[in-house]
Amino acid sequence: MLLRDIRAHKVALAICAALTTIALSVIAKVHIDDVDLESVKDRGVIIASNHRSLLDFFVGTVAFRRWGVYPYPFVRGDFFARPVLGRALRLVGAIPAGHGRSALFAVKRAHEILHNGGVITIAPEGRIVPLSQRSTGLGDLKRGVGIMSSRYATPILLAAVKNTDEAWPAGRRAPMLHLPWNRPTITVVTTLLIVQVGMSSSEITLLVTQGLNSLLGASVDTEEDPR
Repeated sequence: MLLRDIRAHKVALAICAALTTIALSVIAKVHIDDVDLESVKDRGVIIASNHRSLLDFFVGTVAFRRWGVYPYPFVRGDFFARPVLGRALRLVGAIPAGHGRSALFAVKRAHEILHNGGVITIAPEGRIVPLSQRSTGLGDLKRGVGIMSSRYATPILLAAVKNTDEAWPAGRRAPMLHLPWNRPTITVVTTLLIVQVGMSSSEITLLVTQGLNSLLGASVDTEEDPR
C-alpha cells in the first residue's frame, strides 16, 4: 500500500473519531477500557467485537484513537456500492466482506495486513444480531476470525460493546438523541486472547465465542470515565 494511502487511512479514522465524539454529546456516554496494544510484524492484531447497532463502528473509531491503533475494518460488501458511503469506507481502509471470490479477496487482504504488522477489526457475527437471537449475549459466529488468526497465530483483542442498541436501535435511520445528563452509557470491555501456533480455526472461533460471552456477562463500573 502506498504511503499516501496509509496516511489518508489514518487521517480518515481520526476525523471519524473526532466527529463521533462530538455527536456522542447528545447520544450516549461511553466508557472504554484502557488497552496497551502492540502489533508485531508477521502476526499483527485482530480486534473482534460483537455487533448490535450501526453505532458500533463509530464507537469503535473512538476506541481505536484511545488505543493508538488504526485498524482496517471489515464492512458489508454491498455498502461499498453506495456512492457517498462507499467512498467514505474506502478512505478509512475498510475491507469489503462478502461471499465466494469476494470472501477470498477479503481474507487475502487481511493476511497481507497482518503479515505487515497491521491491525484489522471484525464483527465475527457478520451482521447486527437482534436481541431475540442472542440469548447468551452473542449471536453465532462466522468462521472468518478463526481462519485469519490461525495462519500467523495472530492475537485477538476481544472487545465487548454494550448498549449501542439502546442509543441506536436496529431499524432506525439515525441514533436517538438525549439530553447530556440523560444519555445511556455505552461500554467497551476488553481482554486479549493469545493464540497458540498450530491452533485450528474452529478452536480459535470457539475461544472467541467464549471470551466475548464472558465479557458481555461481566458487570462494568462506569463512574470513572463519564464521556
